[in-house]
Amino acid sequence: MTQSEKKVKHSEIINLPEKELTSSLLTLGTEMYFTVLQGRQRFCFQSPVEGYLNILVAEDAANVSLQIQQKSYVLHAGENLLKLLAKADSIDIKSISPDNKVLLLLTPSQKLESFHTIYSDQPERFEHGLLTKSDQRISLAANQLIELYAADSFINHLRIQSLLLEIIIHQIEGLYAENEHKELIENKGLYDKIQLARQLIDEDLSQNHSISSLAKAVGTNEQYLKQHFKKFFGKTVQNYITEKKMEHAKALILAGKYRVSDVARMTGYKHSTHFTTAFKKYFGIIPNSLRYTFLVAHEGLRVLPEILEGIKTL
Repeated sequence: MTQSEKKVKHSEIINLPEKELTSSLLTLGTEMYFTVLQGRQRFCFQSPVEGYLNILVAEDAANVSLQIQQKSYVLHAGENLLKLLAKADSIDIKSISPDNKVLLLLTPSQKLESFHTIYSDQPERFEHGLLTKSDQRISLAANQLIELYAADSFINHLRIQSLLLEIIIHQIEGLYAENEHKELIENKGLYDKIQLARQLIDEDLSQNHSISSLAKAVGTNEQYLKQHFKKFFGKTVQNYITEKKMEHAKALILAGKYRVSDVARMTGYKHSTHFTTAFKKYFGIIPNSLRYTFLVAHEGLRVLPEILEGIKTL
C-alpha cells in the first residue's frame, strides 16, 4: 500500500459518523437500600424515597412485628411483605427473638416502573401490601446474603447486590402477572392454575370437561376455579367452553371438508341433534344452513342435489 493510499484509508476512518454515547449505552443498576436484623432488635427509620419495602423473615425465625404509619403487621417465619411506602413514611420493626434473622430491602418505585404503574392503578386491592411465603429460591438467596453481610468485604458487597436483585426479581415474577385486561394478579400461583385450566380446554375441544374434573386436574377446588376463572377471563368456565366449541365448529364447517355429524363429534357432541340445537342457540342459524351457504359460494350448482336432499330431511 502506497503512502497516498494510507492517507485515504486514514481519512475514511476519521470521517465515520460518531454515535452519541447517550443513545448507544443503557444505564444499568438498581438503587436499593437494605439492612439485616439479627437477634433481638428494634429498628426505626423514615423512608428516604417513595419505594417498595420488602421484609423477608427467615424460615426458622420467630414472629416479627412492625408498624408502618400507625398500621400494625405481624410476620411469621418464612413470610415476606412487599409494601409501597411514601417518602418519609415511618417504620418501626421489633424482632424479639435472639434467633431471628430479618432482611429489609427498599427499592425506589421508579426503578420498578412497570410494576409500580399497575400496582398504583389498584390502590384499594393492595392497601395492606402483598404477603407471600418464601420459596426455596428466595430462602436460599436470603440465607446467602445474611452470611455475606456478616463477613464484610468488597467482593461480598458485589455478591450482596447480585443476591438483592435476584430476590426482588423473583418476588416480582411471583407477583407480577396480568390477566387479559392488564390487571395485576396478586396470587400468581392461583393465576397459573386458572391458566392451565383454560389450556386444558383449548387443547382438545372434543372433550367435555366438567368443572370438577378441571379443578382436580389443576390442583384447586371447584369454587376457586369458578370464581377466579370469571375474574381473570371475564366469563364463566361453561360459557368459555361453549364459546370455544362453537367457534371451532364454525371454522370446521367453513373449511368445507366435514359433514355436520363429523363436526358434532369433533366438538364433543355424541348426537348431531344436540349439536345443532347448541349451534343455533349460539349463532342463530342451524349448522346445515351455514354449510350450504359455504357450498353454494364455492361449488355452485354442482352441489344443488345435495342441498335439496338436506332440506328434505330438515
